[in-house]
Amino acid sequence: MNPIEEQRKLIDQLYHLVHKSSQDGFDTATCRFDYFVAEDDGSSSIGTKLSYIKAGETKYGRLSYPEDEILYEVIPQLHSAMKAHTGGDWQAFVLTINQDGSVTTKFEYPEDDSFT
Repeated sequence: MNPIEEQRKLIDQLYHLVHKSSQDGFDTATCRFDYFVAEDDGSSSIGTKLSYIKAGETKYGRLSYPEDEILYEVIPQLHSAMKAHTGGDWQAFVLTINQDGSVTTKFEYPEDDSFT
């Protein structure tokens, strides 16, 4: 499978999870996914923060259980796929779903302090 298509399929799974978890519909839904891998033992952790706007009011929620278990498969797979494709080692990303169903993502990378 083409690397872009693989990444798109993984993000699509997260899209469905965020969409389902944003109760009662929304104008915009946003979820931040944090991903940390410990250098010493390779253990990892995933954090999430879900918010959505409906009728101008911001609401906060949590990802639907038990579907949120896919995070522990999808997030590491997405990180690995992107690192293999671009060499990027992101720490977090924000997925935004607009009312029309369009999706945007913004990946956050650690700052490179090697030049200071």
